[in-house]
Amino acid sequence: MPPRPAIDLLPDAIRDELNARLVSNGFGGLEALSAWLGEQGYKISRSALGRHNISLKEAMDKAMDRARTRLECAKALKGMSDGDKAALLEANEMIALDKLMDLWDDWDAHEPEAKAELLPKLVRASADLNRSAVGTAKWKRDFEARIRAEERAKAADVATKAAKSQGVSPETIALIRRDVLGMAT
Repeated sequence: MPPRPAIDLLPDAIRDELNARLVSNGFGGLEALSAWLGEQGYKISRSALGRHNISLKEAMDKAMDRARTRLECAKALKGMSDGDKAALLEANEMIALDKLMDLWDDWDAHEPEAKAELLPKLVRASADLNRSAVGTAKWKRDFEARIRAEERAKAADVATKAAKSQGVSPETIALIRRDVLGMAT
């Protein structure tokens, strides 16, 4: 197993300050940051600092892309119907499940230490995904039941108007609504 990067061995406070300085310097000024680390008592090569810089920038870019995507999704959801929202939730759950399955498929490729760190996260993600799927399924059932009830009510109103226009008695209309449409008058 290769040795851990020197940056990973820094105390959290120093690494956090280093990351803040990298960001505030626009991911530049590596020479000055290497000198600053030397003043703090840590000898980190410029190449190690450069690798960390690239890794940090990629992670931040990825996080920003995800934040932009979430913002766009939130904007899109405002104009969507409930049915479209349900479909989007189900699609997101399927994507998350695919990603989770990829991680489980790659399980043997991980070192024991990484497995020990990854296992609780995977189990938690699986449980969260299952809870989400159960909630989405319940919401979808409730939504579909509400739509069916609304459609039955519309059909009952149309049938009632048509029956009244043909001179059907109120008792017969009530019977039709109760027995055929499953509705009380």
